[in-house]
Amino acid sequence: MSAKESHALLQDIQEVNLSYLMLAQRLLRENLAAGMFRLGVTEDVAGILLELSPAQLVKLASSSSLICGFRLDDYSLLSTLTRDVLDGVLQQAHTTILLSQRSTQSV
Repeated sequence: MSAKESHALLQDIQEVNLSYLMLAQRLLRENLAAGMFRLGVTEDVAGILLELSPAQLVKLASSSSLICGFRLDDYSLLSTLTRDVLDGVLQQAHTTILLSQRSTQSV
């Protein structure tokens, strides 16, 4: 990987980080419980995210690693998301159930 490609990749990671942090704050401010569920974070983490200033968001986002966790390591969840069941009605409900089970298991 060239230095230019490496730099572009780092910028993309930092952009994802900043977008994630801004979205996280917005979700938590609009509805704390729903935001915590959607993000898969505890109340302690939610509190810290809500207290971050804009400058702190930018500093945290400047990491060279992704700070958000994707839930793509769960076979059941991925297979559910890739199936088309009854035009997505049951798919969405099943996915929500799987995510809620995962959230309670991690707490």
